[in-house]
Amino acid sequence: MKIAAILLVPLVVVVWSAVLYLKYRMRNTPDEKNLAAAIDAKASKFVHQGLSPGLVVGVYKDGRSFIKGYGTVNKDGAAAPGATTIFQIASVSKLFTASLLQALCDEGIVSMDATLGELMGRSMPLSSAAQRVTLKQLATHTSGFPRIPKSLEVEATKMMGEEDPMLDPYSHLGPQFIFEYLATTQDKREAGRFEYSNFGMGLLGHVLEIVTGKDYESLVTEKVLAPLEMTETAITLTPETRDRLAQGYATKGAPTRIWQFAALAGAGALHSNAQDLLRFVRANVEEGAPLSASLQKMREPQFGGDTGIGWMQATLLDKFFGNGKVVWHNGMVGGYASYLSIDTETRTGTVILANRAVDVTMLGMVLTRQVRTQSWSAPAPSKLSLRTDTQ
Repeated sequence: MKIAAILLVPLVVVVWSAVLYLKYRMRNTPDEKNLAAAIDAKASKFVHQGLSPGLVVGVYKDGRSFIKGYGTVNKDGAAAPGATTIFQIASVSKLFTASLLQALCDEGIVSMDATLGELMGRSMPLSSAAQRVTLKQLATHTSGFPRIPKSLEVEATKMMGEEDPMLDPYSHLGPQFIFEYLATTQDKREAGRFEYSNFGMGLLGHVLEIVTGKDYESLVTEKVLAPLEMTETAITLTPETRDRLAQGYATKGAPTRIWQFAALAGAGALHSNAQDLLRFVRANVEEGAPLSASLQKMREPQFGGDTGIGWMQATLLDKFFGNGKVVWHNGMVGGYASYLSIDTETRTGTVILANRAVDVTMLGMVLTRQVRTQSWSAPAPSKLSLRTDTQ
């Protein structure tokens, strides 16, 4: 026993020393003064390892926007994705649902602290637990609602029949099923603790529809997307944007269709591209940009500090990478994955869009660190798709 303990002590010392060294390197990365090349190295490796057929990376730093595509928009073709290639952005949509809420609050149309009972109680039956839920709790994943209620999963599975549930899981249940659940709220936990909920954020979109009398897509376009000139971000694809849609692929590589949202669209239904998403980044980091005052409020830590209004706060792993001031969100649907981060200290932002259902969060952390620590080469590397975004 004593011999084992003696042997274990040096091993613990070595491991702990390695962790401290890695942490030091992460926080003291030398600036090679070629940010574009640093992005290229990481993004190209991701695609070459077969993790996604295509990938687009967008970066905002020092007033410049860098957008570059890697791989292909379709396994059967050679065309590379780019700044205007359309992807379904999955749960990054939640940032825009939360932004819509903040905009409506700033206009005095609704309050963060308004409850479901106050806003919906007269028009539909609500359990006592549902009545007490506030809009802020929905926007911060602290309402106690599960990711998706089990009763809704069971109902959707029945309606799908023999179809694979992951082919298009949100396409079968309309809003009436969402509202019926609110009468019972089975498997809901006590509010106040962070528990990520697609149901909660999707419900928020429906509540704002009821409050304003307008549909979610029209609302988010009017209050958020149009002021930011995000003209190609939408749920409904036009013939022109559909032509620029990257083919999505499931986790195992099979081509898949776009997920349709008969309900809970606010949780993940939007499509966008890197060019539009960098407009959102810029509005978040540049003072005086459209909606910048509203967007700034959303980044403040809420409750236990896990979230902002819509945003995720820096995790322990983010802090290990030195990204302690970051706010972020990721997303994944059947054939696409996304990541968006903003470093509030360096006023930078990173966007990743992939056309495969694979987690890009770690890549996002790595690129966020590169953006934070690396500077642009001089003169500006325009040949590597660096451009000044003046739109």
